[in-house]
Amino acid sequence: MLEKNLDELSRVDGRWAFGALGADQRGAFVGDFTFALVGVRRTYEVEPLAEVVRTWWLVAGGAADAADAECHRSRRDATITRRPHPPQQDPTRWVDRTGPAVYTALDADERAKFELDFAGAADLAEQTYDHRHLLHVVHAWWTPACRNANPEHLAIDADLVRRIESGDTSMLISDDGE
Repeated sequence: MLEKNLDELSRVDGRWAFGALGADQRGAFVGDFTFALVGVRRTYEVEPLAEVVRTWWLVAGGAADAADAECHRSRRDATITRRPHPPQQDPTRWVDRTGPAVYTALDADERAKFELDFAGAADLAEQTYDHRHLLHVVHAWWTPACRNANPEHLAIDADLVRRIESGDTSMLISDDGE
């Protein structure tokens, strides 16, 4: 699940920050990163580690607009359930795009897979100082979490598939060429 381009998630990269820091600052960065990663492994909450990376990104001379954008994205993802949404025909239960929220919304089998993916991403982050691998796991599992939070949508979709497979296309919009 880790094939996605990490720059799509964030341009703020701890690996770059580590390389751009002076030798005298790298030890402090590694200490902060390692300490935050311990908490991430226990809670699935990536934001404290992302904040460490953003802080050191700025110290290393990284673009402030990239750090601000990453911080804004993280706050936006963490508050999906608390934002107003347009009225819909079917009520949708939203899932915040955070590790703890995603983990909670998954079923037992998916949780085990999430745990493995997350642990692998944490190991990779530990080796590379790139927290974006963890973000990718959370983002990749967010769709199944939302699906689990809204089982009635699965039933509606299954009924739609059944109707189409039986030849009923009345629910499809016809293209009259306009």
